[in-house]
Amino acid sequence: MKATASALRPRKPSAPGALGRQQATKAEAQAIDKQVTRIVGDMKSNWLRLGNLVQRVIDTRAWAPLGFPNMDAWINARLGESARRTAYLAVRNLKALKGIPEEKLKQIGPKNAEALTYLPERQRKSEEWIDKAATLPVKEFKQEVEAAREKATGHPPEEFRTFSIRVTKRVYDDMVDAEAKVARMLSLDIEQRPGLKGEVWFAIATMVNTTPEEHLIVEIEGATPTL
Repeated sequence: MKATASALRPRKPSAPGALGRQQATKAEAQAIDKQVTRIVGDMKSNWLRLGNLVQRVIDTRAWAPLGFPNMDAWINARLGESARRTAYLAVRNLKALKGIPEEKLKQIGPKNAEALTYLPERQRKSEEWIDKAATLPVKEFKQEVEAAREKATGHPPEEFRTFSIRVTKRVYDDMVDAEAKVARMLSLDIEQRPGLKGEVWFAIATMVNTTPEEHLIVEIEGATPTL
């Protein structure tokens, strides 16, 4: 049997699509793309809105009229343990980046905002670093920050370690007060320059390690030193 001309004519390939679905038109693709871009933009600035709102709750004691005994009770009830750090971190980052226009902060994601705070105040509030925080991917921006810190301190990133421990609120508050007290003694502004906290804890560790144990016992337990 002879094949007809129409049977021999090459068929136009069908447009690819998931599970055989028809490929989106250009208008549909542009609409989806626009929605995704808007959502990503909202996600980027969510930390900023969260930080501003939590700060308002702190400033106005808004937790009290809602029947909560303190700020921690409110934040645990509303956000839970997992989001607690995120909320307080957003507040801390806002304080450290105070003075940067909100429109520029909206362009910076939460991880880059946090990394930006580890630079000295003049540096992190410069146009150069604000632009980098807004445009560079997280990994690349963190590398840039680490390189800048290494240049300033003379210590490579691998020399740093993170120390963390879960404690009760009372112990946490005492540690924060101790940190603030030593920072004042050393004239270090850890609110505006959180990176200086390393120097504060180095001073605390040095004081403990160089003070004779019998004298530390007096301070810690109220015992009489051995003479």
